[in-house]
Amino acid sequence: MYMNGAFMKELYLAGGPYYGLQEVFSRVKGVAQVTAGFANCSSPNPSKEDIYSGRVEGRECIRIVYNPKKIDIVSLLALFFTIINPYTDGIQGKAVGPQYRSGVYYTSHEDTMQISYYLLFLQNRGVSRKMTDAAIVFNEFEGEGRKPPKVRTEMKGLENFYEAPEEEQHYLRKHPDAYTPINIPLLEKLGSIGPRVE
Repeated sequence: MYMNGAFMKELYLAGGPYYGLQEVFSRVKGVAQVTAGFANCSSPNPSKEDIYSGRVEGRECIRIVYNPKKIDIVSLLALFFTIINPYTDGIQGKAVGPQYRSGVYYTSHEDTMQISYYLLFLQNRGVSRKMTDAAIVFNEFEGEGRKPPKVRTEMKGLENFYEAPEEEQHYLRKHPDAYTPINIPLLEKLGSIGPRVE
């Protein structure tokens, strides 16, 4: 796909409330556009109420359009797996439900090898330090000294994506006190993301 005369790629990421993910990735250099929505839904054009009630299966998700000359998929995945918990099935911080299950959804088969490699790396990286409330890394598991549990993040081809309503787009900019399990101020401090956009 081309945008403003440049070749762009896209990637779809799910992991907890989409507005936290949208805020983080919209502040990454090389990312041109981030849209909140629902991925791999069992019915077309679902409302948020359809998803939350369980009438329609789907994942809260973001669509990232990025310039591969400025940032690569591995860098995007590294940031993603720093801020979500891949070891849970539908739990991200205080956000609980099947719509919050973590997933990486691709539209190009050329991306599958890198995504598979990253998931394999997560599963086999060995013992990790114990998670604390102050940690930037939310994908640590409880139980220092034990083998990590199975990675639950799903990897699938994108079947469909429906944009969330306009009032849900960039929700954290409109409602900065809304809950997100992501420590955005710490990401700012470490330089992982750019400054807040008003």
